Amino acid sequence: DLAAAKQEAEAEVALRTRQLEQALEAKTVLVHEVDHRVKNNLLTVASLLKLRTKKSKDKKVRDALSSVLERIEAISAVQKALFTTDDVANFDVAEFAREIARDMVSASGRSDIKLELDLSPVLVPAPKASPLALIANELIGDAMRRGLRDGGGVISILVKRLNGHFVVQVSDDVEPVPVDPEEDEFSRMVLDASAKQLGAKIDRHKDGKRTVVRVEILVK
Repeated sequence: DLAAAKQEAEAEVALRTRQLEQALEAKTVLVHEVDHRVKNNLLTVASLLKLRTKKSKDKKVRDALSSVLERIEAISAVQKALFTTDDVANFDVAEFAREIARDMVSASGRSDIKLELDLSPVLVPAPKASPLALIANELIGDAMRRGLRDGGGVISILVKRLNGHFVVQVSDDVEPVPVDPEEDEFSRMVLDASAKQLGAKIDRHKDGKRTVVRVEILVK
């Protein structure tokens, strides 16, 4: 009869719901496990690079290894952020930019380099996290390298949604210092490759001593 058919349908729906919940839980556990292994592998690579850097007597080798190590640590920070959040499917670009900028300024030991942050929450799918982390790392790191002259300056960081895109912009008014041309070229290569991976548009311009680099990425 109708009542029995309804009861059977509800039981079938309940069973299917439980199966989907169990499948989702298993997938979430698997994602966390993979992220954990990736994070541990990155930490292992970073430790090996640090050890090799300390043992090298060649400054160019030390500088090159330190440059690579900086990028690995940026990706490792992404994996840590994803692993320690309940939302493993999304990555908060603004929060990552905030943390990495503060870490860089703190590590420099420079009280004369100031940060101005205009950050709105922007969540992107986790697969885009690593190239976005590298973009943020290159933009902020480049501004930091230019600002190491005595007197410092202000580094402004903007992250927000805008007309179907989201924008990551870093500008500074620091008095520029000569930078290692090889490091500068490598930084641009990493930035350009990461932007290409995301289909992002990069705009660079200078106005006097002010440098602005803006990256626009389509929100899908």
